[in-house]
Amino acid sequence: METQSLSSTLLHTALAESAGGATAGIVADSVLYAIDSAKVRAQSTQAATANSPSILFRGLVPTVLLGTVPVFGSFFFLYAPIRETLKEKGYESCIPVASAICAIPATVIGVPADVLKKRLVLGIDPSISAAISHVRAQHGWQGLFSGWHINLIRDLPFASVKIGLYECLLSQWRRLFLQNQQQQSISPLGAAICGMASGIGCAILTCPLDVINTRIKSGEVTSNSISANNSILRVGREIWSREGVPALFRGVGMRSIVLGIGSSIFWPIQQSVANYLQ
Repeated sequence: METQSLSSTLLHTALAESAGGATAGIVADSVLYAIDSAKVRAQSTQAATANSPSILFRGLVPTVLLGTVPVFGSFFFLYAPIRETLKEKGYESCIPVASAICAIPATVIGVPADVLKKRLVLGIDPSISAAISHVRAQHGWQGLFSGWHINLIRDLPFASVKIGLYECLLSQWRRLFLQNQQQQSISPLGAAICGMASGIGCAILTCPLDVINTRIKSGEVTSNSISANNSILRVGREIWSREGVPALFRGVGMRSIVLGIGSSIFWPIQQSVANYLQ
């Protein structure tokens, strides 16, 4: 009975946190979609001339529905019960590793939406249907997963550092501002500040991989004929040698804004929805 009760509690936590993650992701990604699109265009050397600011909003709805919702939903469904179990057993130091593991399926799920978004906001394709048709014609269905290995290499340390830093900042916030650290939940303001700090830090650290990711998904380089690791290193060296080190940090300002502000929006909403449902 005790095992069943624990399993039921963890499942309820997983569902509540999953709903909170999906809801927060929709809001944060929608608000900052245009800025993220501008970052993608800044990172690419093949962005079509923008005749209208509307190009920055291309693919917003399908990207959010096909990418944001399943990505954040699946991540928190897996991550939340593992986090609670680790905290209960006193293994908080393992939380960053757990977040990285949970990010694997979530990252792969989100690759097609990422591929399509980059093609749309760069002006390569005029619509989501055209983007899918062109990718299929050129590379088959597997083309929708172009650059998946870079997403993993970028997102696994990203998830580990971001979640680890966020949890660490939450712990320090509770220690400094909450008298009863065990019973009182952190305020939305506290979650926003901790989220912004962790988001900006991760934005800077993972920017080079994000630039490489954009170059591959926009079709500027291809990695079909060589291994994933060599492809990442080759593209990175090519950007470095041709354009210099600053090119690997193109869009870092906009990326910091997106992840910093996005995290300050995301975490209070995620926490509030999850707490309400639980």
